[in-house]
Amino acid sequence: MREGEIHVAMRTILKSWGWTLIAGEFPGGTDHELYPLNVVDPELARDNSPDPRRHSLGELIPDIVAVKDNFLLIGEAKPRYSQSDQEKLDVLLNDRRDDLLLALTSFATQRNFPNLLPLEQFSFCPLLIFNDDSKSPPIENQQSYLRVISFQEGYFEGYLSEVGT
Repeated sequence: MREGEIHVAMRTILKSWGWTLIAGEFPGGTDHELYPLNVVDPELARDNSPDPRRHSLGELIPDIVAVKDNFLLIGEAKPRYSQSDQEKLDVLLNDRRDDLLLALTSFATQRNFPNLLPLEQFSFCPLLIFNDDSKSPPIENQQSYLRVISFQEGYFEGYLSEVGT
């Protein structure tokens, strides 16, 4: 499967498992189903200037954000395991966590997702999504993989498989 197909499959699979899709962005930035979650650097965006290119410096947009019960997954999808996507998730959930929380809080209010608040109710779950046959390193901490078999079939590895969601 190509990257766009992985994106379609992950959404179909997550919805079939009872996840509510909150935000997302297809490859190339086009999406007619979900709004993107724009995690911006407030130091660059604070001046309210009309220059959106400057504000996009340091911007991070996860491929998918979804909730189920008290789990909030932040996912990145590629046809194969991607170390750069792993690093992006690490940055989002650690170094830029405050920016992520601010973006989620704003998104919940602006896009009418009151079930996102308070954010403290959620266990944040980083998720890498890729083809079933892709090689990948061992999973650590609360990391999970969604391995895509087909447009309707996949399975979790790691934390999300252990908690039964």
